[in-house]
Amino acid sequence: MNARQKKAFYNIKYAAYWHIGGLENALMDNAEDSDEYRAAKAELADHDGLVATIYEMATTEIYQEGACCFNSTAASYLKDIRFCGKAWLMERVEARVRKEGY
Repeated sequence: MNARQKKAFYNIKYAAYWHIGGLENALMDNAEDSDEYRAAKAELADHDGLVATIYEMATTEIYQEGACCFNSTAASYLKDIRFCGKAWLMERVEARVRKEGY
């Protein structure tokens, strides 16, 4: 991978951790009969929806281990990520979602 692809790879990885981890936490923190639990479970069951959401997150915000940044100073970093191309990015997102078990 080149430098741009590495940025994109790690941004996708941490965006997936952020989103999927949040949904998994909702499953653990709420009763099975709650609306929050059912919504999180449904979202985790929708593979294509997860891929689309994480792609959108990874191309509009910067994710790092334990942090998220979505201000105007991130524009050049995100430009590098988007420069990798949608097809390549979608392949990486798809692989990450499958690796997370969804």
